[in-house]
Amino acid sequence: MKKGFKKAIIGAVALCVTVSIAGCGNEEKKDSSNKLTYWMELESNAAMSVSDYGETPFAKELEKRLGIDIEYQHPPQGQGGEKFNVMVAMDDLPDIIEYRWANYPGGPGRAISEGIIRDIGKELDKAPNFKKYLEEHPEISKWVKTDNGEIFAFPFIRGDKSLQVSAGICVRKDWLDELGLAVPETIDEWENVLVAFKEKKGAAAPLTIQPYQFAWGTFCGAYGVMQGTYIDEGKVVFGSAQPGFKDFLATMNKWYNMGILDSNIAAVNSKTVDANIINGVSGATAGSIGSGIGRWMQAATEPGFELVAAPYPTLNKGDYPEYGQAQSAVPWGFAAITTSCENVDLAYKLLDYGYSEEGHMLFNFGIEGESYTMVDGEPIYTEKITNNPDGLSMSAAMAMYMQSYNTGAFVQDKRYMEQYASLPQQKQAWEIWSNTNAHEHVMPYLYMDEEEAGEIAKLTNSISTYESEMIIKFIMGIEPIENYDKYLAELETRGLSKVLAAQQKAYERYLVRE
Repeated sequence: MKKGFKKAIIGAVALCVTVSIAGCGNEEKKDSSNKLTYWMELESNAAMSVSDYGETPFAKELEKRLGIDIEYQHPPQGQGGEKFNVMVAMDDLPDIIEYRWANYPGGPGRAISEGIIRDIGKELDKAPNFKKYLEEHPEISKWVKTDNGEIFAFPFIRGDKSLQVSAGICVRKDWLDELGLAVPETIDEWENVLVAFKEKKGAAAPLTIQPYQFAWGTFCGAYGVMQGTYIDEGKVVFGSAQPGFKDFLATMNKWYNMGILDSNIAAVNSKTVDANIINGVSGATAGSIGSGIGRWMQAATEPGFELVAAPYPTLNKGDYPEYGQAQSAVPWGFAAITTSCENVDLAYKLLDYGYSEEGHMLFNFGIEGESYTMVDGEPIYTEKITNNPDGLSMSAAMAMYMQSYNTGAFVQDKRYMEQYASLPQQKQAWEIWSNTNAHEHVMPYLYMDEEEAGEIAKLTNSISTYESEMIIKFIMGIEPIENYDKYLAELETRGLSKVLAAQQKAYERYLVRE
């Protein structure tokens, strides 16, 4: 039944068969007629307070409302993929598995054909709330289907386009004010600002950015491209093979030579960015609304320290930024019912609840009177969330009472983010960074034909690795920009055209999913 999958991971299984799959779980014996087993990774914020998700007030309230005993099973932190592989290969399946099913070898359709998970599309009447949502949002329906029209799981859905945006470029507002400069909007303005930070503020690395963030269009978007693969005018394109990317690299190399781009760019990581921004080594970077702007402003001790969002840059003043950071409306969190589940109706009852009106409030805001109260018809978080008496951060406190901070089988409410982004600078960032056409370029879940999936995956890995290496070399001048054509030729040698052709076919299959 699972022959293809077992063959793919037989080496891993040989090493891991003696390892416990379940991790932490409630071992109490209960009446099996109202019991479900639920496998999921324990998110880091929740793991700060509990080792079993069933211990959270959210999970207890969910069980109470539905009359269902849920035994949560968690793999050790950082070992979710490995433990999932072993669990599936050993045919040791819980009732529900929350996993990145789009990454399953051969796609989720193969997981259905191999008898691992159920095609819930055949039984959608068992999930009336979810069914109604899909009928009202056909654009979401495509994301949860295979190319054959099967519905493979219950998804986490960002219920508003603004929730797809969470990050962008930010800059030291106090430095700008001191120097009499405006927030930069064009590449030329950015260069002037960074030079001023270096010469007048003594910033050793005026701009510090993690290389992967170029895929957001942070600066390359000004040249009409992004790093990596995305959708452009109905076509799957590879950004760094587009003409504008060469111009972007030339600018980054210029900034590197001028000393306004971090000279350690090849080694920059999140810890580097934290230290540089908080300590005044850098005056600009890219980061998220919460763990970026919010955390840095709280951690900084310099008097007057202030970060503000900058719009995604353009070449010409007044142009609308085409590219920016945007996530998919339906990210990786999918809860699937396995073929081992005996209480199928109970599983549908549980997973459908998050799409009901009552479930929507629980998943997004928690328990009324504890984690939120209704004020003028709006759910407002209590101090148990915003100023936790036990010293928990807001995200850690939310992890106890709701899932809106993370993922799950429900529709995320933008009113969660309106409160999570509590600082004025965060609210402004959310608005500014949303002001692009980035949503139109997000790649949906594409599934390769099974006979070519393995080869395409290998080619894609080779191409991505080479791309990352060469971008750094071009920026640092290790590889002269004059050799860009050689870079393009090597991409072709590594199979770029074949990969793009396969992805284009898969994208066209996505477009006609019903």
